[in-house]
Amino acid sequence: MNSKKLSLAALLIFIAIAIITLYYNISPYISPSQLLKLDYANDIQVVGKITDLKAQNGMTFFKLTDGNAAVEVIYKGSVQHYDSEVVVVGDWKDGVLYAKEVLRKCHTEYTGG
Repeated sequence: MNSKKLSLAALLIFIAIAIITLYYNISPYISPSQLLKLDYANDIQVVGKITDLKAQNGMTFFKLTDGNAAVEVIYKGSVQHYDSEVVVVGDWKDGVLYAKEVLRKCHTEYTGG
């Protein structure tokens, strides 16, 4: 009987560790480095910092970087250059992230901006 109880305890501990690991490793966001590995994606959420910000005729063009890689972003609207991380929600097609939303980090949550 003791070996069955020990086996059951070991199994429960393993399951608990697996659940905790999955919980902390699952993120709705990906990095620009991860995005570059995809051919296309719809409604993807990419986290990074804005560089090379340019605005022209109601459109904003910038790069989103994670420090290792950068992706081109096109956004219809205006965006400020934030020092903190942002999340860009959009469609990845032909090597360009077409942004639907640019959310900036504000304390502990992301807000539109």
